[in-house]
Amino acid sequence: MSVHPTLSFDTELQRAVYEYVERNGAVEPDELARSIQLESEPAHSKPARSGSYTESICPSMDDLESCLEALQTQGYLAESDGKFRVALSTTPITVDLEDGTVTIRAAQEEDRRGVIDTMRAVAREGTYIVAENVATQLEGESALVRANEDRSRVFFVAVFEPSAAADDEDGTADDADGDARVVGWLHIDANELPSLSHTAELTVGVAADMRHDGIGSQLLEYGLEWAKNAGYRKVYQNVPATNEGAIEFLEANGWQREGEHEDQYRIDDAFVDEIMLATWP
Repeated sequence: MSVHPTLSFDTELQRAVYEYVERNGAVEPDELARSIQLESEPAHSKPARSGSYTESICPSMDDLESCLEALQTQGYLAESDGKFRVALSTTPITVDLEDGTVTIRAAQEEDRRGVIDTMRAVAREGTYIVAENVATQLEGESALVRANEDRSRVFFVAVFEPSAAADDEDGTADDADGDARVVGWLHIDANELPSLSHTAELTVGVAADMRHDGIGSQLLEYGLEWAKNAGYRKVYQNVPATNEGAIEFLEANGWQREGEHEDQYRIDDAFVDEIMLATWP
């Protein structure tokens, strides 16, 4: 599914279910059954003098199950771990490291804390203004992924899972699943203006202790491949000139400088230029 979906539903129930899941990120069927209500005319009742009136009713479980099946078939929703989420057409990839594995995949709502913490840690290192602002927005929002006609945003994550041997050497538990953590993110935010809908802003970063293994480059390639398939023609990112690491990383991966804004930021009482970079997937 594109981040700018053309939403077309067969029934009002499908629209209501999709919109609820999209707003809340990850939803169990029981919550949908309690929360979704549709307007219906009461049976065997006389209309009010001012005209007909309606009442709110919950759909039957049979209707809800059929609706969820249809939304999955149409590619709007996907189910995992007993919860329904906005569907993203991606296939996870795994990178083998000496002390474990890194899986690059679409982010899930459960990754929120890890994404925010990683973004803030990376932003503190290199004055990554945009990433810091995105992390702040996520603190107050109800869903990582937004895919509606007014808002468009997607996240991908790199999740590190240490091997059992690495756990033993560190003296930690053998249960590697409990040690899995988000060590990198990539975020794509589409412009809301129709004339700029072919463009998207991107941020990307990897935790300091996980660099130099090519994770950042593979995460970037993964996200740009998705952006290309979703129909984006141009992806851009603006960073302070003092963030030399980010600029070098992007240029090493084929990004081009488009220009700069002089004295765009004030950081530690010093005025700093903003470097504009872009790539065409």
